[in-house]
Amino acid sequence: MRRILPFLSLVLFTPALHAEVDRTKKPEPGPAPEAAFPDFTTKELPNGLKVFVIEDDRKPTITLRLVVKAGNSYDGDKAGKADFVASLLNRGTAKLDASAFAKAVDSLGATLEASAGPDSTAVTTSGLVKFTDPLLELFADAVIHPVFPAEQFAKEQKRTLSSLMAQKKNPSALAGKLMTKVLFAGHFYGQITTPESVQAITRDEVAAYHAMWFAPNNASLAIIGDVKAADILPKIEKAFGVWEKKDVPMMKRAGAVQVKGLTIHLLDRPGSVQSNVIVCRQGPPRNNPDLAEMNVMNSILGGGFSGRLFQNLREKHGYTYGSSSAFGYNQYAGHFQATAETRNEVTAPAVKEILAEMNRMRDEAVGADELELQRQYNVGNYLLSLENAGRVATRVQDIEFYGLPADFYKTYAKRMSAVDAAKVTELAKKYLSTEDVAIIVVGEATQVAPELEKIGTVIRYDADFNEVK
Repeated sequence: MRRILPFLSLVLFTPALHAEVDRTKKPEPGPAPEAAFPDFTTKELPNGLKVFVIEDDRKPTITLRLVVKAGNSYDGDKAGKADFVASLLNRGTAKLDASAFAKAVDSLGATLEASAGPDSTAVTTSGLVKFTDPLLELFADAVIHPVFPAEQFAKEQKRTLSSLMAQKKNPSALAGKLMTKVLFAGHFYGQITTPESVQAITRDEVAAYHAMWFAPNNASLAIIGDVKAADILPKIEKAFGVWEKKDVPMMKRAGAVQVKGLTIHLLDRPGSVQSNVIVCRQGPPRNNPDLAEMNVMNSILGGGFSGRLFQNLREKHGYTYGSSSAFGYNQYAGHFQATAETRNEVTAPAVKEILAEMNRMRDEAVGADELELQRQYNVGNYLLSLENAGRVATRVQDIEFYGLPADFYKTYAKRMSAVDAAKVTELAKKYLSTEDVAIIVVGEATQVAPELEKIGTVIRYDADFNEVK
């Protein structure tokens, strides 16, 4: 302590040091890091499995994430099969039944779960690095040798049907499904899981889906944690080398037909005292070269409390508790959505304000302070996300999955920090047209339809998403 005090005195009481800092002015932000995204090792196994190793010794943990290039849009005529596969992967294998498998994972203090998205199915496990060997054995067993027990399938089918029934009472879920149906009508991204499709799925069809799409040459595996590539790769080869390569069907994939004109799609929910609103349109796919810059543009419009939608609809007009916007990106097509939950009597005015803010983004240059705030927010948020092992693993795999440039994430922060007002206007004109939009409303039709009809053509739906003439 005696050694420290003189130094502290020097720092605290030296006038020259104090003169260099003007605490009345906000300090200028430093430049975005050139390459905050970590380096990684890449290897392809003889069976075609692509493996990425990200060495990170900050925590004594390991995360493994396997991605299969098939998801919900590969379900065919029975929506829900990919979700069943993901839900049942950890419910019994050729070696362990559901109970024994769960106990084995719990005994390691680990997690092992899977989920299906539109384009892919991801299986993830995390645990302490000292349990890498048994965890890897369980992980490979779930991926390669699931048995989809009949009793577990029946339980999952019942649970899914119950969840779908609950969604019929959830206006947010209804709005999201109606948006999917409207934006991607007739497209493989437009499939909606229904009670009828779930009841029609059989256990054998779920097993067949796994047999068709789960192949090492149709997958990638990312490992991140306190490991060395030279040590972990032989273990990966041992665990997954037995996974046999196979011919995977080639699916005809294409973008969606663009929405034309302004239409309003109203799902009647009698007795509802508020409306769920989504103003949406198609957007670019995941490999869009504007993606980093679009984050800043979207944040200005609808990025949380500081976004224009929130400031307008809540702070200025009091129409809603909150309003925001986002882009969703899939492999072959994406979408834009601006959302709000409003009282019935202000549903139409809220829609008009959302459209007005979209137009303002296109017609008026953003101010310097507003732009700088959102640039800093997005760069900071991105750098903070690199602390999450799962997010890092996902991004490493995204580079291969979506065919992104090798330095995509190394330049990500720098690109966001370089966005200027002209770029924001350019992107808004490109992606935020209000001429070709679908407006989704879930609410009491008798109260909201008359005013909505003054904005555009209203198409009505029932709770099963059937159009009502």
